[in-house]
Amino acid sequence: MIQTLAAPARLLASLIFLLPFGQPLTAQESVDSRMESAINAPSRAIAHILRDELRKPSEVIRFMQLPNSGAQVLDLYAADGYYTYLLASAVGPDGRVFAQNPIAGPDADADDIRQMHSLADALDERIALAQLSNVTHLRSDFAKLATSTIEPKSLDAILMSQILHDFANAGEAAAIALLESLRTLLKPSGTLIVIDHAGESGLDNLRLHRMPVEQAKRVAEAAGYTLQAESSLLANPRDRHRRPVFDPMLARNTDRFLLRFQP
Repeated sequence: MIQTLAAPARLLASLIFLLPFGQPLTAQESVDSRMESAINAPSRAIAHILRDELRKPSEVIRFMQLPNSGAQVLDLYAADGYYTYLLASAVGPDGRVFAQNPIAGPDADADDIRQMHSLADALDERIALAQLSNVTHLRSDFAKLATSTIEPKSLDAILMSQILHDFANAGEAAAIALLESLRTLLKPSGTLIVIDHAGESGLDNLRLHRMPVEQAKRVAEAAGYTLQAESSLLANPRDRHRRPVFDPMLARNTDRFLLRFQP
């Protein structure tokens, strides 16, 4: 279920493209059509396909409300490119996906460094194999994105999947600073999409790798965003919020919230 909190007028909601027999193709239907092709493409990684049931990528990308073509999107901490691959089709050949992977900081241990390099290298291989010419892979520190190749106020959407909790649990000031920096990259009509593992106040969410949805809303609003919609699409009421997200019994099927903000 999607709860829309604000519904600005959309004057061209069902215009632009024509199908045979004169049937109109809305902007969302055009994105959906490209997504269906991408999801079923033979060049998709098997490991990604196995995640689809839990991640519901078609519905998540529909929730992003991307323009029909030419969209500019940032996939923050893209890892091995699960969403990057699909977004490359969703934005169309005239669009651009900036897939960011962080550089290990001075406090990172050897395992963290190996994982970062492994995921980023896997994304490079995926981009080459699938010939994703509209994807730019940025190996960049989070703080330097605002001074990267992304132009200010140029992005239609930023996807922030399962990463905000790491900043918020280090201190809300860090989360707010990151979100403020990202807001400078969004168009006034752009959207920030936040997906994260649901937690509860009073628990050790740093250890659990979770955050309460109220905290996510609070830090985003403190950074100047307005909550536009939230969805229960990725909710799992059977998930116990006291479990770490890496608990094998969860099989990664955590209770996750899905939020859409505007700058």
